[in-house]
Formats: sequence, structure tokens, C-alpha cells
Amino acid sequence: MNELELVASLRDEVPLTASARIESAVQAEIVASRQHAADRGRRYRAARPGRGPASRQVLRPVIAGALAAAVGAGTYAGIQLSGSAGHAGQHTVAWSGRPTAPWPDTAHPSYGRATSEAQLIAYVTRAADAMPGRAPRPDEWVAVKTEAAHSAEGEGGYLFGPPDKRQIELAWIRGDQCASASIPPLPATTAPATTITGTLSVTTTGYYGPGCQGTTLGGWKSVTYSYLDSLPTDPVALEDVLAQNAGPDFAGDRSVVIFQAIDALLNDGEMDGVVVPTKLCAALYRVLQQLPGVQFESATDLAGRQGLGFSIVLEGYFMKELVIDPNNYTFMGVKDVAIRDHVMSGTDGTRYIKAGQVLGWAALLGQAIVEQPGQLPS
Repeated sequence: MNELELVASLRDEVPLTASARIESAVQAEIVASRQHAADRGRRYRAARPGRGPASRQVLRPVIAGALAAAVGAGTYAGIQLSGSAGHAGQHTVAWSGRPTAPWPDTAHPSYGRATSEAQLIAYVTRAADAMPGRAPRPDEWVAVKTEAAHSAEGEGGYLFGPPDKRQIELAWIRGDQCASASIPPLPATTAPATTITGTLSVTTTGYYGPGCQGTTLGGWKSVTYSYLDSLPTDPVALEDVLAQNAGPDFAGDRSVVIFQAIDALLNDGEMDGVVVPTKLCAALYRVLQQLPGVQFESATDLAGRQGLGFSIVLEGYFMKELVIDPNNYTFMGVKDVAIRDHVMSGTDGTRYIKAGQVLGWAALLGQAIVEQPGQLPS
């Protein structure tokens, strides 16, 4: 059954109990989502050895994904985004805003545009001393704005075609990481002045964020702010912690494992509401600077912003690049690109990957602590 058929079947005039087929499909989706979340501990799935690179895949209910409507004139009113009012663990609130408008960058001091590894580390170290950041309170929310690339084939996983479908997503993750809210994805071409009006649904049951209900992020012992803030900043000592936090999803030599642990925290974590202390970011960049096999170069994120990239070759055929903002020294995106031809065989058939093919691409456009879901930084 496809998602549109499922949504059509779940209209109010068609009770769920009226169809065993529908009930089975819904139950299967719930079980799959919870199992996936328990295994990964996050709403997004990132590239892991043996599985290949992946663009960001949101583990929202299938119903919410299918309700992502075309923007049209720029307004959609009265849309319920994730389930029905009155369901346990869900409530709806009115929402209106400009999802693609740029966010103010007032939370990160700048000491100039970094053009080298040494400058990047020096500037981010000064920034950490000047503005170390803070943990979100359990009742606060972390607003996250992302841009992801999709293709007609392989959406939510490999980009088996050109990354010609770019979408902006807004999500809010509660400070205790046990609740979330979101609006449907929007085309990245949506004008910044476009106001979107609708209904935001906040979900507290069926959501398993990193650190919630015993789940973890990729193998990390914890991603709470207090734990991350307690980690050593000495590169050698931090490397040992990163290697220990690798978990079963990571494979390869020590450098590869450590790089992937950093990727899990910055890429998967920050895009899912994990707040990383600035001093830890500085320490992570120092680790990347001296890690064997890691290259440093200019890079461009999915949104077209120029940045600095730390990259490494994984599985022998693709390069993963973490892009850092040279102006405020924060993580700004990830890109996976094939560096040689490769053949993938799986239960869904055989895929032929060409050198130069973009396999995954996403940008973190903003992260901010706010008071309530739906609120945008101002």
C-alpha cells in the first residue's frame, strides 16, 4: 500500500477498525518506526558502513509524510500535520510563519572568516571562551531548520538520481528529547517572504529522540548537554572517548571509526536537536585536524554556502565531507560523493554508482533554543 492510499483510507469517515488491511499497515509502520528509532535513537538515519550513504530520513509517522502538500500560492490553512487532535500524546496548535526566511545569527561570535585549519580552531576556541552556550531546559525546545536533497529514485536513502529535489524542513525537539513537532517539507525554492499558515501537531508518544527512553545516537553513551560538556578537550583523550562511543554501526580503522563518531554527533545529532557545547566543537575540529586520512579543503553545502570541509573516504568508494561555517565556526552540512565506480547489490536489485555521483546531501540552516514548539528565533 502506498502512503496516499493509506492516508485516504484513514479519513474520519473510514474508521480504522473497518479494515484489517489498514490496521495491519498502521501497526507495521508503528512497529518499524519504533524499532528503527530504538536501534538508531534518532529521527534521521545517516550513512553507516555496510549500508551505504543516505540522505536524511525522517522517522515521522507515514501519515505525516504523506500530508506534505504542495505550497501553491504560499499558504495552506487548517492542515493537521501529524495525527488527530485528542489522540494520546498529541495536541495541535495554530502555526504561522516564514519557514524559508533566514534566521538571525546572533548566538555565535565571529572573529573573522577562517580560511585554514589553524584559523578555524583558533577562532572557534575564542568563541567557546566568549560564549560557551548552555543546555536547553527540559521544557524548552530546540528549533532545527534543515535542507535536504532528494531524487526521484531512492528518496530517504541513496540519491540514485540527480539531487534535483531540495526541501526545507522545520522541526522542534523538546529539551528532554522526548517530544517533537514539525511542519510538512517545503520546496527550497519557496520565497523567504512566503508566509505559511496551518496547524502544528506536537507528538510526545511514539517519538524516540536521542537520550529519550534509553535510546542513544549511533553508539554514543549519551548526548545530553551535561555529558558532552564533561568530555575532555585534549585531542588524544577525546579520541579515546570517540572510539569508545563508536558502537556496532561503525567499522574500519581507528581514523574511520573516530570520524564516523564525530559525524554521528554533528550530522545526525545537531540535525535532530542535540546541542553540542562550543568547546567540544573546538576539540572535535582539533581531532579532525590531526586524524590520519582526513583532508581539509574548501567546500560548499547544499544551500550553496561556502564553507570549510573535513573529509574522509569510506568503504573505499565514497567520500564523506563535514562542512563547517567559516564565519561562525559551526557545523553547516554534510555531503557524500562517490570517488569511483561502484556496484551495490541488495534485495531491491543492483545499483550502479558512477564516480562523481552525489549520494547524500544535507544542510543545517539553523539551530536555536526557543520557548515553545512552532516558535522561530528572532
